[in-house]
Amino acid sequence: MLSFTKYTSSGITIYRRRENDADWVKLARATIAPFQDNRPLLQAGKVEMRHYTAVYMSNDDEVSQFSNEIAISCAP
Repeated sequence: MLSFTKYTSSGITIYRRRENDADWVKLARATIAPFQDNRPLLQAGKVEMRHYTAVYMSNDDEVSQFSNEIAISCAP
């Protein structure tokens, strides 16, 4: 689960990158914390590293710099 604080923003846009991804991909827009990434593993039964970053939103506009990247190990 990804926790965040909205402060005065409308929410956050979450970007993800999996082990074999070259670029960041928009995963979701979240307005309520925490956010849970329920996508299945790329290979069933194999541990996978997922990387996340986020940007604050004001209405539908992204209004901040990207957050620090976090990496989470996901296991079956």
